[in-house]
Amino acid sequence: MRRLYFDIDGTLLIEEKGIVKPHLADGAFEHAVRDAGFEQLVCVGNFVAALHAVNEVEPDHDGIGAIFNLCGSTFTDEAWFRSVCTLVNDPLDRAREIDLEANWWYLDDLAEYYCWKARREHVFKDHLNGRIMVPKAEGDGADILGWLQSLR
Repeated sequence: MRRLYFDIDGTLLIEEKGIVKPHLADGAFEHAVRDAGFEQLVCVGNFVAALHAVNEVEPDHDGIGAIFNLCGSTFTDEAWFRSVCTLVNDPLDRAREIDLEANWWYLDDLAEYYCWKARREHVFKDHLNGRIMVPKAEGDGADILGWLQSLR
């Protein structure tokens, strides 16, 4: 089962602007993810920490729904998204939570930093542009679509 760990800011959204990267809009990212055969998604974005804090106070809070909305139009099939998406436990330690025994893939504009922080520099070096994709934070998303298409 293919699992995609994905970030939001700087990855799906243009960093600092909070708008969807044009090539990923209107469900284009979702379609590419599905075409690449991913059956599990794990959101590693920093916003997940806030959701975990909210869930401490309000256990019925809809964290997956909040992530779906935050991703803008990159995802359009909310039922599918809810059925495949989970949240990382600690987004600040996201690279350590990647299950290297699974069929994993990692999409994050800050992948190098988080791999270094988790002392998994070797994982980053060994898998960059393979299992690990570092998109341009200010890019239009074409690099991400190209990577996903190469995984088919």
